[in-house]
Amino acid sequence: MREKDEVAGEAWGFQVRSVRLQGRHTREGGGPSAAMPRTGFLPATTSRLPAPLPTSRGDGDEAGSSPASANARSVAYAEIATLAEARGLRLIRRFWSRGASMVRLKVLGGGRRVGKTALLVEGSKTRLLLDYGVDISGAEPEFPLHVRPRDLDFIVITHAHLDHSGAAPFLYVSAKPKLYCTRLTLELSDVLIADFLKLSKYYIPYEYGQVEEMKSGAVEVGVSDEVEERGVVLRFWNAGHIPGSVMTEIEIEGKTILYTGDFNTVDTCLLSGAELEPFERADVVVMEGTYALFNHPPREEVERAFVNDVLEVLDAGGNVLVPAFAVGRAQEILCVLAKHRVRYPVYVDGMARRVNSLLLENLNALRDPDFARKALTSAIQVNGRRDRERALEQPSVIVSPAAMLKGGASIHYVKELIEDRRNAIFFVSYVMRETPARKLLETGILELETLKKKAAARIEWYDFSSHCGKRELLSALEKLDAKAKLVIVHCEEEGGKRLAEEAARSYEIKTYSPSEGETLEFD
Repeated sequence: MREKDEVAGEAWGFQVRSVRLQGRHTREGGGPSAAMPRTGFLPATTSRLPAPLPTSRGDGDEAGSSPASANARSVAYAEIATLAEARGLRLIRRFWSRGASMVRLKVLGGGRRVGKTALLVEGSKTRLLLDYGVDISGAEPEFPLHVRPRDLDFIVITHAHLDHSGAAPFLYVSAKPKLYCTRLTLELSDVLIADFLKLSKYYIPYEYGQVEEMKSGAVEVGVSDEVEERGVVLRFWNAGHIPGSVMTEIEIEGKTILYTGDFNTVDTCLLSGAELEPFERADVVVMEGTYALFNHPPREEVERAFVNDVLEVLDAGGNVLVPAFAVGRAQEILCVLAKHRVRYPVYVDGMARRVNSLLLENLNALRDPDFARKALTSAIQVNGRRDRERALEQPSVIVSPAAMLKGGASIHYVKELIEDRRNAIFFVSYVMRETPARKLLETGILELETLKKKAAARIEWYDFSSHCGKRELLSALEKLDAKAKLVIVHCEEEGGKRLAEEAARSYEIKTYSPSEGETLEFD
């Protein structure tokens, strides 16, 4: 807030903590609740009341501006937060101000397109960056619009995918801004960015040294954590997208902004779906719209179809290659195969092996830690040429990056399997245009740099998306207050336009679908 924007009051409320019990969620002292969020806290029905304490400043309380009063507020907050935690509650503190300042949101990337997401949030005294990604879908990498690192107070990275994290190390060439992210996001970003640097055929404006600088400047946060930085309050919520992903709730200049990042409200074998509770109090929601025009089929139907087709191929003596994203999708497929008790050997290769190791060190980030441990450790890890040969000597499932057949261990397997009609190539990840995987799906022809073959193997695609579909996006928007505003990013232009129109018509809220470089102002 600006100096003239005096603190006008402070409200304290509570939320009831949910309890995780054998993968289900219950209220303490009660039975399972379908409305219970997958992680974090449930709003208490009678506690969302303004309750300024004597030490908090209200209208006409001139003493509240003194350092002693501010210190008393901090001490009281800490004491009551401790008492609340002991009773299964979490204390939520919200500020409001006289003459609250304008908040600006500038779209540096991800406006009316998918890729290189980057959003700059500016208050009167604070500038924070939400994600800073790179688009690798084209012939060469594309980066977001520039922002001077020394002008940033801090950065939030919502998850590890390169389109949200891949440009962040560039900010550490000339400065060392503070970074907030989960431990898994930091570790998985390290893996993905290192691979990006290794394989890129084009100039990248940073080196691995900047990745190390980024890691050294990181502050690890967890789901349901709350931090205060330069007058801004940040809260982090499970996003359900990939392991370690979070939605970010931002209190700035008397307003609450919810940035979803990429999110998924549907439970999967690997992760619990995103929490919708923060939508209820948001003044502005910045939401992805990747699948604004499409509804995903029910997850159970997708799983059953996939497993039935896998068994059909294996029972006939063939092999199944599952090209998959190394982070999240490969592990979900291992969990699906374990859930449905597929008795054939399951191999995992490529970068997915490293990701498996990281997840086994962070099992609490997963929906069912014990089940995930069994699923990941039961897969046979491929450690060299002999293991790859052995995987092909018998009916088996091979889960391996790269998902789009642009590199990685999956290239070796697809060359071996493509000409035998007993085999199958089952895609389970998003497949971009102008990739070998997309051409194989559409034409039945495998075309690599030094190879072109017509497929005899069975080729299929299954919708294991980790993004909300149209149905889930609209369901989340039902939670919004009528005065809330919706900003749609990470979405192709037509999808963003139609989602904005439907949201405005159905919920009578103001909607925006900004382009790259556009700045929105909220007062």
